[in-house]
Amino acid sequence: MFIDETTAQRIGLDRVLHRLQPLSPYGKLMKEKQKYFAPGCEDILRREWQRVHSLVQAWDLHRAKFQNVELVFHTLRDIRAVVRKACNGYVLEDVDLYEIKSFIQGTRELEKELSEIWAIPPSLRIPPVPQLWGRLALGGEGGFYLDDSFALGLASLRRQMRQLQTKLAGARREAQLRIAKETGRSFNHLGRLRVSKLDTEILEQLAQRRDLLLASETYMEVEYVLRDSQDMVALGGQLQETQQRIEALEHRVRKELTQSVVASSRRLLAACRRLGGIDLLLAKARLARETGGSMPELQAAPLELESFVNPVVNEFLAEQGLSFQPLSLKLGTTVTVITGANMGGKSVSLKSLGLAVAMAQWGLLVPAHSFRFSLRSFVFYSQQDEDPGQGLSTFGTEINSLAEVLPRRNEPGLFLLDEPARGTNPWEGSALVKGLIAWLREGSSLALVATHFPGLFNMEQVTHLQVAGLAEANLEQLEDLGAEGIRSLQELMDYSLVPGHGKIPRDALKVAAFLGLDPEILSRAAQELES
Repeated sequence: MFIDETTAQRIGLDRVLHRLQPLSPYGKLMKEKQKYFAPGCEDILRREWQRVHSLVQAWDLHRAKFQNVELVFHTLRDIRAVVRKACNGYVLEDVDLYEIKSFIQGTRELEKELSEIWAIPPSLRIPPVPQLWGRLALGGEGGFYLDDSFALGLASLRRQMRQLQTKLAGARREAQLRIAKETGRSFNHLGRLRVSKLDTEILEQLAQRRDLLLASETYMEVEYVLRDSQDMVALGGQLQETQQRIEALEHRVRKELTQSVVASSRRLLAACRRLGGIDLLLAKARLARETGGSMPELQAAPLELESFVNPVVNEFLAEQGLSFQPLSLKLGTTVTVITGANMGGKSVSLKSLGLAVAMAQWGLLVPAHSFRFSLRSFVFYSQQDEDPGQGLSTFGTEINSLAEVLPRRNEPGLFLLDEPARGTNPWEGSALVKGLIAWLREGSSLALVATHFPGLFNMEQVTHLQVAGLAEANLEQLEDLGAEGIRSLQELMDYSLVPGHGKIPRDALKVAAFLGLDPEILSRAAQELES
């Protein structure tokens, strides 16, 4: 597994993928089936990034055409069930043939628009079906109708049917007018002659007529309809025969069109898949335009991230009128340790690195000035929630998840360990972290560990970073700013990662001062630290 559900939620990948919105059923299916690009797929991934990047570049130059393309994708319907229906031997109905025709017409429009604004790669070219289109478009390029031109003799049969219908309708109208003149009662628009039961005289008269039939009777009324004469019955017979001949001919045409769909089924289904690929690429390009994504670079060296703007955190901060301080990070050794006090942004740094890697390996552009890395076989973010179902505490849950994933250290993975062992006492926790770092140092995976435990400064072959934090501020300044709220602390905090020596910056007292802790308590704590 490249990334588990918990890690995806912790680093914000689920939020990013939720913003990835293809427009057609084919693109949505492609998104569901999409897998990450594993080590060994470097060339394929580079091509994916390049395609998305090319679309981003073309978007601003051809905004109107891209809007037309999106509109067509919005209107595409899923024809795969119709194609399967045809392949299974069923004769397609007009509504089915209309869906096929609309699909082909949409693909023709897309091919035309896209070819003018973007160099469609051969693997995504929509295969044409000219013969099927020529058959379905006989009645014009609008909706679908079995036009007279679909079969020889269809026009004459339909003309004959219209003549018979007109003749029969005329005969019935004449009979109705004659009866109305003789009885003084008219037929309504439904062809019914309605009489109240109180009109006994007219009811007796109507009951004797052989050209009327009793249609219905209620408590208050009686309804009659016209009885067809022998001539009308003969006309009706001719009309029914003609109708049957038309239906037989239309069925033959639909059967032939269905066979044409079957003959083109492989191309139609290939078009569905390629439309899904194009739609997903367009969705990736839209996301890149929203987040400011750039193309990552693959290299053998571990990992370098420059000026990354976390799209999930940035969206949250923007709602508060704040902005995300871009993150730059370089992993020089197998294990990198970030030290710093709470509220210093260590967790955000871990999540941002994991999100950058996951986005890149999902074929997305990364919102950073540059990102150079090698493909990872997995990304793991340490879990630190309680698990009541198993009766585990925070510490127990964390150790349980680590025990499952740490054996993968010899794979080219990425461990993101956010303050491991903080759920136990500081002495044992510090010892566990040192042992964990030493063990991971011998593996092939990269590990980024955030901790506030002291005593790691003398560990060799480990890159030490620390959060700049509140190094430039003193206790008196923070006490004065405390009344301005958390926002002033966020603006004062420097979240940059700078070279460190494994020692913990003493920002906790500064944060406590800002949050209003009694100065006497802070003074005694400072004296204790100095001693």
